[in-house]
Amino acid sequence: MTPPTAGRRHRDAGATERTPDQRLATLHLRTGSLSLARAELETMAGDGILDDEALIDLAEVRWRTGDLPGAGEAADAYLEAGHETTLGLVIAAEA
Repeated sequence: MTPPTAGRRHRDAGATERTPDQRLATLHLRTGSLSLARAELETMAGDGILDDEALIDLAEVRWRTGDLPGAGEAADAYLEAGHETTLGLVIAAEA
């Protein structure tokens, strides 16, 4: 079982369109608004509405804000779900 701090994910049988909140959090992350992106992603994690893309975003924003243990938990959860990205592997290795 994934620790709650890693972020609970919303699981669907098929691929679904990302919510506006998920897309906005990614946009904030990509534009460097790390505090805002982290707040949005942590809120979604607490509500259990992270999709896989938002989960790796959570790992990245935790990593970029200096929370290496939290970033590692989110990256591990992403990798355990069967996904693989270079960023996820780097974060997991550093953690």
